[in-house]
Amino acid sequence: MALCDAVVGNSSSGLLEAPSLRKPAVNIGSRQAGRLRAKTVIDCTVETGAIKRAIANAFAMRIGKSANPYGDGHAAARIVRILKRIGDPAALLRKSFHDLEVNRG
Repeated sequence: MALCDAVVGNSSSGLLEAPSLRKPAVNIGSRQAGRLRAKTVIDCTVETGAIKRAIANAFAMRIGKSANPYGDGHAAARIVRILKRIGDPAALLRKSFHDLEVNRG
């Protein structure tokens, strides 16, 4: 990804990884329909002309500090920081059972 100018296809990597690595993505077709996408993702139909236009737009795009709706890439560090504050880490492994009264009728 470091060597490319844009991601082109219908893979989730265009929606998930490309924005974090500041690469535009051309998403072809409806395979990723309904998923969140950064402003750097260009959707187009499965049509030669539409794909060519979308790629040209991707190459012309100024990425800057576009936000990735899936996070900033620092979730692991935040999770580790929170886990280190847990006084009894073994307590995370103990499960307890809570019986719920269900109306059986």
